[in-house]
Amino acid sequence: MVQHTLSLRFSLSLLASSLIATASAVPLTPRSPTCTLPANSTASSIEWTTCPPEASVPDNVQCASFSVPIDWDEPHGAHFNLALVRVPATPSNSSSRLGSLFINPGGPGGSAIELVVALAAGGESIGLGPLLESFDVIGLDPRGVGFSNPVKCDMGIWAERVSLFPETQEEFEQLVEHNRRLGESCLNMTGPLLAHVDTISAAKDHEAVRIALNDGPLNFVGLSYGTQLGAQYAALFPDNIRTLLLDSMLQHSQSEAANILTESTSYQLVLTDFFAWAATNETSVLHGRDVEALWRELLANATQTPIPAPTCNGTTCRTDVNAEEILFNSQAFLHFKPAIPGLGASWADFASALHNASQGDASALSSSLTDPSAISGLAVECLDWTHNASLTLAGMRAKKAMAEHYAPLTQGASQSWALQHQCLGWPVPVANPPAKLHVKTDAPIVMVNSYADPSTGFPWALGMLEEIDNKVFVSRDGVGHTSFALGGETTQVEIEYLITGRAPRDGLVTRS
Repeated sequence: MVQHTLSLRFSLSLLASSLIATASAVPLTPRSPTCTLPANSTASSIEWTTCPPEASVPDNVQCASFSVPIDWDEPHGAHFNLALVRVPATPSNSSSRLGSLFINPGGPGGSAIELVVALAAGGESIGLGPLLESFDVIGLDPRGVGFSNPVKCDMGIWAERVSLFPETQEEFEQLVEHNRRLGESCLNMTGPLLAHVDTISAAKDHEAVRIALNDGPLNFVGLSYGTQLGAQYAALFPDNIRTLLLDSMLQHSQSEAANILTESTSYQLVLTDFFAWAATNETSVLHGRDVEALWRELLANATQTPIPAPTCNGTTCRTDVNAEEILFNSQAFLHFKPAIPGLGASWADFASALHNASQGDASALSSSLTDPSAISGLAVECLDWTHNASLTLAGMRAKKAMAEHYAPLTQGASQSWALQHQCLGWPVPVANPPAKLHVKTDAPIVMVNSYADPSTGFPWALGMLEEIDNKVFVSRDGVGHTSFALGGETTQVEIEYLITGRAPRDGLVTRS
């Protein structure tokens, strides 16, 4: 399997014959869209304690666990524990305290606990101090993610190299069979929870925790895939919201082909911006080079012979990198143009990675073989998305031809492509299939997106304007994925909304 570094989004069987093999149609087991949680299905309160010493968290971080049903449609059946942390407002007795604020980093598979712990240690340095003063900040790891009974799979199967761009019937069958074996290992190692890590169930978990906190209506920040969590929460519990900030929008209602088109063209848009920056910015190691030509040459060379990754030992990351892996793994390098500690790679890092690869060392572009968030994210995606257009090799190749025509520099490589094809053969059915939401809340919802986002393209944000009635849309005239931790005008607009509850002007354009 091509394991990529994105940490952003069925029961199928392989039908073999001597002439053709196709994947079976995607079965659906949709969740109940109930808007009221069953009584007495969870504890009525949460007991916060000092975190264990081995957690190595700042002193102001408190830990807790909270038991919820594995299956919210069987609320009095088997339960498991969610893990969560709290950073109390400072000072805790301040009259300015506004309640609790949940933050979800997206992925899917991203740990809210890890994000909130990082904010406790350094949130003030990136301008988020007012939130830490006003709210108890809550990091709740979604079910199957991080410290909340994480999905477990056979990492040996995960590490196998199988193409997501099969060109022959044999390669297509290998992909589906690989996915089936991986999914069966996840089911055996994780148990029944694997069939219940969908986003609707996660939204209900958040509501159960909100009720147990007894701290008023929800304040929520959803980043990237966290915007889907926030939007689905709003559809389920529209009357229980004070503020809901959705930063870098996902739209969970488009066709499979439309999602690939939106994401791969958005990726290409930012990639071409990067080419221009890397060629002209003096801090770039590629200054003065034709960076697009270098990109094309790298892909051509890696198609013929994978490029060595000498700092990888084959256990934590792959020892060489092929063209397909360069395409998938480069997307995340475009998320953050500046270097901001803790956020991930910058454009300068990406320039160095491409330069080194051109010199025969593609270590920075190698696929991680041990990232638990990738496994958790895959399990969520396989319950949240269908892949009917990829049930045959012909359907898959038609999507590939579309992507190569509209986005020749990225060729369809994207998180959308990965999830549609890594879930072929998955052993549990889709629980939360794509559907248009009809969100009607009294509290205004604030949506934020940059014009040039390499992962959650601007068209998805525009599409969500049709699905949320009471909303305010803020556009950031810039590049990159999410705005919450970047500082500047956009971050200040978001903070003011969360603290005051007053939404900014609809249609505001910021230039952070």
